[in-house]
Order: sequence, then C-alpha cells, then structure tokens
Amino acid sequence: MKKFVFFACLIYALNGFGHIIIGTVLEPMVKSYGIHYGDGGQLIMNQFLGFLVGVSFAPMIVNAIGRKLTISLALLCFTIAQFVLGSSPKWDILLFIAPIGGAGIGIAETVVAALIVGHLKEKKASTLVLTEVFFGVGALVIPMISAFFILNGMWNASFTTVAIITSMTLLGWFFLSFGEMDPILKKRVKVRTQNKEKISRNRYPRKQIPLLVIGAFFFFMYVGTEMVLPNYLPTILSKTTSLDASSLALSITVFWLAMTVGRLCMTFIIDKIGYVKLFIISCIGQFFALIIFAVSPSVIISYVAIFLTGLLMGGIFSIGLLIINENSVGLEEWTTSLLVAMGGLGGAFLPKIAGELIDRYPISATLWALVLFGFILVVLMGAIFYYRKDSSKASEKVMA
Repeated sequence: MKKFVFFACLIYALNGFGHIIIGTVLEPMVKSYGIHYGDGGQLIMNQFLGFLVGVSFAPMIVNAIGRKLTISLALLCFTIAQFVLGSSPKWDILLFIAPIGGAGIGIAETVVAALIVGHLKEKKASTLVLTEVFFGVGALVIPMISAFFILNGMWNASFTTVAIITSMTLLGWFFLSFGEMDPILKKRVKVRTQNKEKISRNRYPRKQIPLLVIGAFFFFMYVGTEMVLPNYLPTILSKTTSLDASSLALSITVFWLAMTVGRLCMTFIIDKIGYVKLFIISCIGQFFALIIFAVSPSVIISYVAIFLTGLLMGGIFSIGLLIINENSVGLEEWTTSLLVAMGGLGGAFLPKIAGELIDRYPISATLWALVLFGFILVVLMGAIFYYRKDSSKASEKVMA
C-alpha cells in the first residue's frame, strides 16, 4: 500500500509540473518562436481543453482497459507531449500535442483520486491531502527548474527534464507490483446478472443527485477562486500598493507556499479532529481571510491575508472530493470525473470574470467579488451537509 501511495504522490507532483510548466517558459518561448502572447495563451488553453477531455473520458477508459493500464496510458501521453514540446518543433505541432499532454494529466488525476477514495482501506483523507501537497511541490519546483534552464539559454530543456522523470515513473508504475492493490488495478470483469438490485448499485440513487449537483457547483466555485488568486494577485496588489514588480510576483509564491504548507499540516491534523470539522474550518476560514484581504489597509496585512487564504484553502479540494464521494460506492471514477471537470470549467470561467471586472471597474469590485466567491463556497458547504444525510440514507438502502 505504501508503494501505491508513493506513486500516487509522484503522479500528482508530475501533474503540478504539467499545469504550470508552459507558463514558466512562456516568455522565452514567445521570443524564440516570434509569436504573440495570445498565441502562447492558445497553447495553454489547448492543454486545458485536453485536460477536460481526459477527465471526462477517464471512467470509460477504466471500464475498457482497467485502472493500471489507464494510468500507464495517461503517463505515456504526458511523456510524449513533454518530449515533443522539448524538441522545439513547428508551432502548429505544439498546438496539436499540448491537448494530448493535458489529457494525460486529466486522466491520471481522476483515476488516482478515485482509487484513493474508493479503494484505500485507511487514512483516505490524509492520503488525498498528501497527494495535493505533492501537487503543490511540483507547482513550486518547476519554476525553479525552468529558471535554471532559461538562465542557461535552454528553456526547452524544462520539458525534456519533466519527460524523463515521467518516463521513469511510467516504467515503475507499469512493471512493479502493488500487492493487495493489484486486483483492483487490473481490468474489471463485467458480470451479467439478472439481479436488479445488483445492477442498481451502478446507478446514482435519486436522492444523491442534489448532492452531486451542489458538489459539482462547489468544485466549480472552489477551483475558479483558487485560479483567480494566483493569476491576478500581482495585478490586484499593483493597484492597491506601490510594490515593485519583483515584490508583486512574490505574492504568487506566498500563495502557493501557503497552500503547500496548509496541505502538509492537514495531513497531521486531519486524523485528530476529523476531515468533516477540518472541511468546515477551511471553508469558513477562507471566507474571512478574503474579507481581510478586501479591507486590508497595508501591504503587510495583504500578504498575511494571502498566506491565510492559501493555508486554509489547501485541503478543501481533497476533503470535498472525499465527502461527496462517500456514498458513491462503485461510482468513484464517474463522481471524481464530474467534480474535477467542473473544477476545470470554474478554473477557466471565473478568472475570465475577474479579468473583466479589473478592466471595467475599480479594483475594489474584484476584491469584493472574491469575497462573494468565498461566501458562495460557505453556502454550498452548508447545502452539501444538508443533502449529505439524505444521500447517506439512500446509499444505505441500495447497499442493503
């Protein structure tokens, strides 16, 4: 089991690389290809669209070839994409290959999360949070790797380095045994049965639908808010403070570092107070931290608020995934796919809204919009717990 957890963390670290790497080398890439920043944005968007496709199709691929081969395929897609990106081919080829890498990231993230939620026997919540820690580590480390290669005039070597690391992970995942997890990782055999009760276990009970809908909207709002902050923190602070460019960029590092520290701390706290209490504290806490950020009278308080927001938001994704999946026995891949996909849509849509607010209104409008996003998360959290009781009862009846 420890071997599986190790690879789960490693795969999430690779996902952290994948989500951030294009942005870290965008400046030299634009100059090297002689393109506009909008073209670079298109490359990132193509990868994001591939991510959504991968997340959406992950359950079907699992049903067809099993979990181990599905994750192997995902890692292979990501490896190929990174090698191609690192070889600096024609721009049209990059636009074509980026979605393949994005699909690999999406498939791997969905299937690994579903495996932890549905099949890990103990410490599911702390393991999920731990994988998110490694995602944050990946997101923090890849800018350093890219910075090193950019300084040495080899920006494209960042992609090659990630490709080599992913190749090694793929070989280990494909050839190693995972003990008691091996039967779960193998292809599922579809057994035909005339027992209607057994068939119904693969369908969502009617009373579980409201929880799924609210949970999907919760993930839409959470990931969207999480993406607004690192994307627009420098812009917001540039309009509310007199900081220089380097200090403004530091705000992103502070936020990601806080998220990583928060996730790491939660792996120890979660077993002591329980993931439900921690989820409540995190959701309510991020709301008040955003209020502090909105009314901040100084740079120091702004940075404290940014750190607190990242610290408290760190475990929301993982714990929310576990809570909404609790009663989805046998449907973990589908539920996780839905939630991650909705999170991805929020990550695209809410930053777009924030950008429009910054362009058209005073910066205070954007700050209070963030507070509103935080408040909506608290309201949705309450709705999740309200419908969670009905969903639990429905699930018990189905499993009886």
